[in-house]
Amino acid sequence: MAVMIKDVQPGSLAEKAGIRSGQMLVEINGHQVEDVLDYQFYIHDEKLSLIIKESSGKTRHISFHKAFEADLGIELPEIRPRACQNKCIFCFVDQLPAQVRKSLRFKDEDYRLSFLRGNYITMTDLSEKEIDRIIRQRLSPLYISVHSTDEDVRRRLLGRRETANITEMISKLAKGGIRLHCQLVVCPGINDGHILWKSVEDLSRFFPAVQSVAVVPVGLTGHRDSLSKIKPVGPEQARVLIQEGEVWHACFRRRFGQGFIYLADEIFLMGRKDLPPTEYYDGFPQLENGVGMVRHFMDEFERRQATYPARLHLPRSITLITGSASASLIRDVVVKRLSQMENLEVELVVVQNRFLGGGISVSGLLAGSDILEALRENLPRGTVILPPDCLNAEGLFLDDLSVADLEGELGVEIKSTPGNQPFQSIEKVWS
Repeated sequence: MAVMIKDVQPGSLAEKAGIRSGQMLVEINGHQVEDVLDYQFYIHDEKLSLIIKESSGKTRHISFHKAFEADLGIELPEIRPRACQNKCIFCFVDQLPAQVRKSLRFKDEDYRLSFLRGNYITMTDLSEKEIDRIIRQRLSPLYISVHSTDEDVRRRLLGRRETANITEMISKLAKGGIRLHCQLVVCPGINDGHILWKSVEDLSRFFPAVQSVAVVPVGLTGHRDSLSKIKPVGPEQARVLIQEGEVWHACFRRRFGQGFIYLADEIFLMGRKDLPPTEYYDGFPQLENGVGMVRHFMDEFERRQATYPARLHLPRSITLITGSASASLIRDVVVKRLSQMENLEVELVVVQNRFLGGGISVSGLLAGSDILEALRENLPRGTVILPPDCLNAEGLFLDDLSVADLEGELGVEIKSTPGNQPFQSIEKVWS
């Protein structure tokens, strides 16, 4: 086992030792190197012994004496994700239309990306060796898709005949000092009701190693013709989840000093209930999972809007884009406040998600084609502001369209909105 060296920093210890890109890093202090995580873990010793394999096949032993925190200057390739072997009956990737971005069709199941990026894993194919590595290298926290602690129900959901016992695996990681954030995707009639709350109670036994549990409604697109029949979470069931979830949340707050269980924003929006206050989320441990994202957004807007000018020097117009799920909140809070500013005209365009269809209504999953169609029907005034996180790192929508594609079709300026600075594009209109 070895990993190819991608690059070597000029003037670094590695370059001075004759290490070059294209060579293979085999071992550090007797430990085999599989990826960048091994490299980062083992290079912190002050005395290092490396085995380097050259392109000729010849191996070299290189020794270093360095400061504890000093880096060698070796750059390794990014981790190549491992593919998921599950056949989950609710897998979102299996429900995507043919025109979706190719990269979205890959299903990863990699504990390393769970640690590095917060990706959720089921741990179904996690070996004892990998569990030992997680504990030894303190790859914490990890994000776990549990879905149910009832093994029969879990196997049905994951589409597997056999799976390792999830509570036993969590127990091993907890005893090893690994922190975990778990999610339960609710599929009505399968893992809801008493099965859901038993799963919550089972996971609570591992607190504080298991630090939070998110309850998330199953996402069903309009592309499920050949897939298992699953009922969506409707308004009535959402209200039941809210009512029962509040009881559990209050119970855990008394027991643990924090809520432990948190419902996804979609459940409150579906049930037409007010979002909980900021304190409910205990620091937003599962923000990227859609748990508290709307509240966080509103809190940030409340903080920033106090600095907005009462009047703009020159007339400006903006058009805000949103999905149907959060339309009323954006209209009643953001649009209402911005409209109070003199010389600023604000329009809100609510986009229906025809690309994915089904019950998908969150802004972050809007396709470029749906936004384009909505703006053709409602010709925008001034700058168009996209909702946060509907573009990937390359600036592409789900359907591979880009902002430039939309600007070319519509002849208007369109601004993206980074998730960590959701009001940046709006504020640039008058700054």
